[in-house]
Amino acid sequence: MLCARHSLRTATLAAVLLSSLTAGAQEQERFEQHWYGWQNLIGLGAAYSLIGAGLSVDSGTAPLVAAGLGTYVLSGPIIHLAHGNGFGAGVSTGLNLGLPLTTGVIGALTVCGIGNCKGYMGGLGYVVGGLFGGALGMIAANVIDVAFLAVEKVERPSPAAMSPLDPEAARYRPIFQVGFTF
Repeated sequence: MLCARHSLRTATLAAVLLSSLTAGAQEQERFEQHWYGWQNLIGLGAAYSLIGAGLSVDSGTAPLVAAGLGTYVLSGPIIHLAHGNGFGAGVSTGLNLGLPLTTGVIGALTVCGIGNCKGYMGGLGYVVGGLFGGALGMIAANVIDVAFLAVEKVERPSPAAMSPLDPEAARYRPIFQVGFTF
């Protein structure tokens, strides 16, 4: 009886120890996230460059500023759609339009609430506050878009599909890689 109880304890202990070792050997998650926000940053750089060029020239500023604002509004959603992220494209459009308009109104009301925009230059306070608030809204929309929306899930190849010459491909993403086929 004592020998049977001892062997049952040993078998239970061995099962517990072996099960904890095999728990770590489960297959890893099949998807990994890739960040493509650098493409959005290129589009935003072009947009801000066009707006800056339009504001710096003496005459004919409207077409450059309009092209810059159009690039600002549409570059992010187009890039999201190119990556198959329809939800990100919709949110990006809403952020690019809604956030600058909302913060622009808040900025105009804040400046005129503090400074009491009346009299000869009263309208200028609304314009300055609106432009400052709108610019802050544009930057905030860009940060949210690039940091949180510009991510796509890419399927990772299964370990069975990997070549025996490249056993660590699922774990590391090399900067430079050479492959051979025999």
